[in-house]
Amino acid sequence: MRKTFYLLVAIGLLISGCSTINKQTISVYVYYQFPPFIIDTKPDLSNAFVQRLNETTDYHWQLIHLTRAQLNNLREQGQRGAILWSHPQWFGDTADLLASEPLLWDADVLVFNLTRPLTGTFPEAIFNKKFCALRGHRYLKLEKYIADGSVKIIERERVEECVELLKTSTVDFIQMEKSNLFTTYTPLLDKEIDFLEPAIDSFPRFMLLDATYEHALAQLNRTIINLRDDREWKEQLANFGESRFVDLFDLSLEDLMQVEMP
Repeated sequence: MRKTFYLLVAIGLLISGCSTINKQTISVYVYYQFPPFIIDTKPDLSNAFVQRLNETTDYHWQLIHLTRAQLNNLREQGQRGAILWSHPQWFGDTADLLASEPLLWDADVLVFNLTRPLTGTFPEAIFNKKFCALRGHRYLKLEKYIADGSVKIIERERVEECVELLKTSTVDFIQMEKSNLFTTYTPLLDKEIDFLEPAIDSFPRFMLLDATYEHALAQLNRTIINLRDDREWKEQLANFGESRFVDLFDLSLEDLMQVEMP
C-alpha cells in the first residue's frame, strides 16, 4: 500500500510536469482529513486556493492530499514542497520551512451537547467530564487534565465518530477547530450542539514553503495578501461555510499584529 501511494505521487508529479513544461512544479501537501481542507464529494478549499496560486504566480502548484504519517515519511526521504494550512511549531520550528503570510486565524473550541451543556469557564467546565479524542492526536491544552484524571477520555479514529458520541451524550465534549465547526456542523449549531467561549487556543494557519523554493515566497505572499480584499474569493469561501467561517479569513490589522511571524 505504501509503495502504491508513493508511485501515485511520482506519477502525478510527472504528469503535471509535462503539462506545465514552462513552469517549475511545487508540490502542495495537505494532511488534514476533514472539511473544508478536504471534501470527498466536491472540490475543497485546498483545491480552490491552489487554483488561485496557479492563476496568479509563475509556478505550477500540485496539490497532494495525504496523511500526516505519509507526509512525515516523504520529508524523511527528502521530498520537498509546501505544506498548506499548517504552522511552523507543528513541525518543530525547523529552519527548512519558511512561513507565508497568514491565511486565516483559526481556533480550538470545546463543543458540547445542548442537553448537557458545559457550564462555567475552562478548565473548571471540563472537570469530571468525558472527552472524545482522535486516536494519535495531541491536545496540548487538555493533556494536563487527562493525565491527572480530571477528564476521562474515549478514543475514536474519525471526527464524525466523536460527533456521534457527543450527539448521544456518550461523551460530554469534543475539541474542534472553528474552521471545521463552521463548515460541516453549522446545521447542528444552536440546535443540538454549541461551543464554549472563549476558545481554549487560537492560531494562524500558513503555507509552509520548503527553503529550496524560497524564490517562490514573494509571489505566494502577494497572492495571499491580494485575496484578503478579493470579493470573488470571499464568495468562494461562503460556498464552504457560514459567515463565521468567512470571518476567519478576515485578518484585521490587530489580528496581524498578534501573529508572531516565524
